[in-house]
Amino acid sequence: MTTDLQALLERVARLEEAELARNLLHAYAEVLDDPTPEAVAALFAEDGVLSVPAGDFAGREAVTGFYRDRLAGASEKRHFIMNVRTRPLEPGVVEVASYFVFTAREAAASGLGWGTYLDIVDVTEGVARFRHKTITPHLATDLATGWPAAP
Repeated sequence: MTTDLQALLERVARLEEAELARNLLHAYAEVLDDPTPEAVAALFAEDGVLSVPAGDFAGREAVTGFYRDRLAGASEKRHFIMNVRTRPLEPGVVEVASYFVFTAREAAASGLGWGTYLDIVDVTEGVARFRHKTITPHLATDLATGWPAAP
């Protein structure tokens, strides 16, 4: 096989992996709109790690426990992911950086929040899973409090 053809095949493989990793973020947002802890954790590799301000949760069982604790009695939410940037790290591994926004509603309040995701995604045999997902919240507020400027 010529060098040019091999380079093209490698480039196409990286692009396919990046698209599968990007689609994983869509699946994550979609499952969070009607979540079960098991459905969220299924998006992680068996040994995947979730990093949040409260700490790291390693392995699918720990990730399931994290979402079980956080989703109990949770408000109805809608998640939006934007400004997605992918970067291949090595064959089968893609870094995905993005911003997220969520809206929430409860019986007596509405909420709004945003932050960033930094994900390392494994792509194996056409399936993408989070190897490491870092969630960095920037703001979570209700609409009455809002996001006022500092005095």
